[in-house]
Amino acid sequence: MSRESYRKFAAKPIMLSELSDLLYYSAGLKIWEDKEKQAKRVYPSAGGRYPLEVYPFIFKVRGIPPGIYHHHLKTHSLELILEPPFFKTTMKQFNQSWIKKAGVVFVITAIFDRTTAKYGDRGYRHILTEYGHIAQNFYLIASALGLGCCSMGGFIDNGLNEMLDIDGIDEGVVGVIAIGSKKEKPQ
Repeated sequence: MSRESYRKFAAKPIMLSELSDLLYYSAGLKIWEDKEKQAKRVYPSAGGRYPLEVYPFIFKVRGIPPGIYHHHLKTHSLELILEPPFFKTTMKQFNQSWIKKAGVVFVITAIFDRTTAKYGDRGYRHILTEYGHIAQNFYLIASALGLGCCSMGGFIDNGLNEMLDIDGIDEGVVGVIAIGSKKEKPQ
């Protein structure tokens, strides 16, 4: 019931443990110990194709330097893609100034062929549905952690694709989610 789009971020950083929880419970890989170890993702995907990739743009997270990272699913770790300065270039890709105070902006891409190879053109619809699943996970986990969260559609695709060194054809940005500490309400 507390899930909401929230844009009034405080300038304070989010914690590394919060970033870890956001990634693990929204887009991670869970291991079940039954007869044999089974690994499954925490969100559904058409045909188990899992075309989505998560790139955290870290602005303010206590315990991790600012940078653009790729979430490595199997090891639940971050791979550095781009070190500062990247903030000014990043801000040029958005028409919303409120994200400047976000702790992290998750740029979600899709490797389209993972799904379209099986489902043809219909695979693109499945990818967008899957983005909806993962975005809702980020919202719910952020709400549980007391963080603000807002998904946005106002971004420059080609600019973000270029920053990530992807072509927008084989892999391209499908959505962006900003998360940050909530601004304290005046008493």
